[in-house]
Amino acid sequence: MNNLIDEGWLVLYEGFDKGAFQNWQSLALMYLTKAFGPDHSYTRSFRAYVQKPEELSVLIGGGILEAAREEFRKKR
Repeated sequence: MNNLIDEGWLVLYEGFDKGAFQNWQSLALMYLTKAFGPDHSYTRSFRAYVQKPEELSVLIGGGILEAAREEFRKKR
């Protein structure tokens, strides 16, 4: 999960490459789907709000991943 969060920051701050965004988006959605299921609020929110290759999508997606990471920490 930390790697996905870091990758999002790299997309945002290293020239915003659309290909890098799409790769990050795909990997993050796949991770959330496997970890929480396709109908979990994190997965649904990521799918709904992280669509366009733009800064706001990365910020929203990063926030969702941060929240998911915190939920994992609480369960341990």
